[in-house]
Amino acid sequence: MKRTTPLLSAFVITLALSACSGAKRGMEGAVPVEPGSRPGSEQTSDRRAEMMRLFMEATQARLTGRPTEALQKYQRCLKLEPSNGAVLFELAKLYHVGQNPSQAVEYARQAVASDKANIWYRFLLADLYRESNRPGDAVDVYKGILQQWPDRFEVYLDLAAAYAFAGKPDESVKVYGDVEKRFGLGEELIAHAFNTYMGARNWTAAEQLLQRALKNEPDDPEYAGMLAEVYDDQGLQEKALEQYQRALALDPSNSLLRISLAEHYYTNGRMEDAYRELGEAFLDPGLDVDAKMQVLIGFFEMTENEGEKPDDRPELIRRSYALIDALEQAHPESGKPFTIRGDFLLRDGKIAEARDAFKKALTLEKDRYPIHQQVLQLDLQLGDHEGLVRDADAAAELFPTSPEPYLFKGIGLSQLARYDEAIEALVIGRDLVVDDPPLTAQFWSSLGEAYNSAKQFDKSDKAYDKALALIPDDATTLNNYAYYLSVRGEQLEKAERMSKRSNELAPGQPSYQDTYAWVLFRSKKFAEARTWMEKAIAGSPDPDGELLEHHADILFELGETAAALEQWKLAKARGGASDLIDRKINEARRVE
Repeated sequence: MKRTTPLLSAFVITLALSACSGAKRGMEGAVPVEPGSRPGSEQTSDRRAEMMRLFMEATQARLTGRPTEALQKYQRCLKLEPSNGAVLFELAKLYHVGQNPSQAVEYARQAVASDKANIWYRFLLADLYRESNRPGDAVDVYKGILQQWPDRFEVYLDLAAAYAFAGKPDESVKVYGDVEKRFGLGEELIAHAFNTYMGARNWTAAEQLLQRALKNEPDDPEYAGMLAEVYDDQGLQEKALEQYQRALALDPSNSLLRISLAEHYYTNGRMEDAYRELGEAFLDPGLDVDAKMQVLIGFFEMTENEGEKPDDRPELIRRSYALIDALEQAHPESGKPFTIRGDFLLRDGKIAEARDAFKKALTLEKDRYPIHQQVLQLDLQLGDHEGLVRDADAAAELFPTSPEPYLFKGIGLSQLARYDEAIEALVIGRDLVVDDPPLTAQFWSSLGEAYNSAKQFDKSDKAYDKALALIPDDATTLNNYAYYLSVRGEQLEKAERMSKRSNELAPGQPSYQDTYAWVLFRSKKFAEARTWMEKAIAGSPDPDGELLEHHADILFELGETAAALEQWKLAKARGGASDLIDRKINEARRVE
């Protein structure tokens, strides 16, 4: 069985206390004795007490998610007792979690050196060597373990795998052979050796292993299926198909085998056969839903691009939806079929249908926070602000410490002109954010929007300034802040700098170009304003009334009254122009 070193906390504490007390088994160098003192003296006793206290505090910090504090206190332990294996062991684990593999290996190596009789220290060192892509060093550690503990079955398996990944396949095969002779050809050995051989592409050894397994158990469908995989990987299609058929004849209800056979058919262009096997497998409620989800995720990735033939992608998408139907039928109690349906619909541009699918998923699995976030995003995308507020309230009730639902709620309320409620929601959410500057900036930016709409302009400016202090180059915040200043005719130099920067960050955005043109217009730089406004119109496939009205205002100030009048009329026809549009048309002049 695989070791799980994180479960050893109580054992490690016992080791530490044993080391500190001097009552130890196989541990070298307990508490160092100061010059001039003798064991059992008051000074030595104080040192031991300090060591025990620090170790316990460090372990408590580690277990409660405070790794930095734990690291510092273990280091202080090490100063008191440099060769304490338990401390070295804990430091190795902390550095491993902290993504510092070289330091982790060094502490684990020292832990082993401090107590060669401790098998757990060796296991950790071997695992660290393997994760650091040093399988040769791992081999040496496993061999050392077996010299002291020759009956550790699982260590032989680890040794064989380490040999394989060290590029020594013959040694790997030999170890597995020795294990087979000593312990017999059991299920665990077969599975472990098979995975090792397949990973190392040692198909000869894998085939021989499974032939022996089938000789012992000719009616085992799993071994026949595994042998089929060996043949499939080598491109031996007929042999693979023969073994798949043999396996299914032995176990017709094995839906995992059907998925493997479907993959075989698909690879060899037998599409109808592949879909038939998948259809049967997907309708089996006994097959775990996650195995089916993996197949659909593969289909999703394949349908991201066009196939070799024009009809490939539409056909694969059609088949995918049919499989999702089967998945929903087989697992009516699971929300996962609806989430994968939502993913496909969203990718295919069917936003409203996608939202419906995700909402159905929530009726079955309301505790899945990412689905709530997806629904909120789609509410916003669809412009359903009433729905956005309702769904945000539902998410906030289930996840009261998560800030995002309050952000969505605040945005929805702002769009509904319920500004005081929006501000309240945004303040609550902002205060829930912990160590996430981009999210905090989003809250401040949304507050800037809400305060501006509520005509609390000083608070709006302060909120936008705080957002930009956190994320200075957020193009959207720069654009919106600049636009609101220009509308008010305030701080126009600052507005011009911000709007120019937003266009540098996101060139070619018509809305940002429109803002820059309007800032220039308010600064009476009419010629420059015209250039940027015409860029915005050229970049908009269907310019709205607001854009065209701005263009007309600029033309009017440049003395082109007739052209301005035509643009005002067009702006009114398009919709979205200001309340002053009729006066501008009737009076043939710009009014404010």
